[in-house]
Amino acid sequence: MQIDLTQIILTVLTLIFALLMRYLIPVAKEKLSTDQLEVLRAAVKTGVYAAEQLYTSDQGKEKLKYVVDLLYQQGFIVNPSHVEDTTRALIEAMVKELKLEQAKVTAG
Repeated sequence: MQIDLTQIILTVLTLIFALLMRYLIPVAKEKLSTDQLEVLRAAVKTGVYAAEQLYTSDQGKEKLKYVVDLLYQQGFIVNPSHVEDTTRALIEAMVKELKLEQAKVTAG
């Protein structure tokens, strides 16, 4: 008597595939998103530091427009009239980081 292993193998492969879809793909997507966020953070930092050099302290709108335009030129999808919450938060955090660095230089 011969046993057909085709159905058993198909069932095992289906189970393995389902587990991969359930656990590995979300982890890969999360890692990709984390990497993309780090690239965005670096681009925002560059833009904020450059804007700080190019504009005076009372030209906040111009600075924001400069950073958003720079991000757009680098391929980030940013609507200049409505900066997304994440992007805006990154920009504001980077401005704060820059001011803290400037305060350290001045103090020390």
